Amino acid sequence: MGAMLLSAAMMGWPFLFFLSGVSSLIYQVIWVRQFGNLFGNTVFAASLVIAVFMSGLGVGSYVAGVWADRRYIVRPYAAVRAFGYSELAIGAMGFALLLGLGRLDDLPAGYTPNAAGWFVPSWTSHAAQYALTILLLGPVTALMGGTLTLLIRHLLQHDVTAAGWKIGALYGMNTAGAAIGCFLTDYAMIPHLGLRLTEALAVLLNLAVGSCVLFVTRHEARAPAPGPRRQPPRPREIAGESAGSTRVLVLVAVAIFLTGFAAMGLEILWFRHISALVGPFRAVYSLLTTVILLAMGAGAILSGAMATRAGHPLLLLIASEAL
Repeated sequence: MGAMLLSAAMMGWPFLFFLSGVSSLIYQVIWVRQFGNLFGNTVFAASLVIAVFMSGLGVGSYVAGVWADRRYIVRPYAAVRAFGYSELAIGAMGFALLLGLGRLDDLPAGYTPNAAGWFVPSWTSHAAQYALTILLLGPVTALMGGTLTLLIRHLLQHDVTAAGWKIGALYGMNTAGAAIGCFLTDYAMIPHLGLRLTEALAVLLNLAVGSCVLFVTRHEARAPAPGPRRQPPRPREIAGESAGSTRVLVLVAVAIFLTGFAAMGLEILWFRHISALVGPFRAVYSLLTTVILLAMGAGAILSGAMATRAGHPLLLLIASEAL
């Protein structure tokens, strides 16, 4: 019975990660609204929430990767169970934010004796807003960032040569879920359910995903630790000496960093331009983000398949950057 559940779970990981993506973008859209009310500027709130959101994803992904690489050798299911616990923790933190963010309306008035509070732009007001956003959203977004890394580590314990299409499929499913969650939040859920019930739905999705993962892997959690496991081949053994070199790794990291920098900057600029064209509607952010996420998800799936079939991932990266 346990083996059957695990076999079904292997097929169901992309779907669970799809649901995780839905909940993540429900949170982001709602947080943009709530921090816009709190800080008094929706465009600035959007850029602030996105900055903290993406920073948290990056930090969480790195920390989870370091931890998972050390733990999966001793406990093969440690990474996937950590994924389940992370989803439960995200749900718990999302519920805490659901209860707490609405109670911060009086905070701007107490920030300064000035009647305008921190709505007067200054370096101190921006610093205070950024610090508050990091304090409130940093932990939960770091957990969100770790989920993809943990699931990848679980699915790629040995077959590193299949990393391209597996990572592409997982990321594509997660991004597709994020796009659907982003679109439905402003165009369906908030108009019919309201802000709080919509956020509560995201909490329930996280709790459901986490509970499902922990239930399916419950027998493995009690299993004794296996003997020494053979280390998977290193990247240079697969992709060649040049592709695995430190120099290439640094160059690729810099290229990806600059790509992310440009992409997020363009998203904010597009948000400003489209808002100026059609009006400052809250749904503009959701519509724009939905289109971007759909394109990113399709690109992840396509590039993962191309990297596996055609090889030469570095050349494909250079070509995509040139385009």
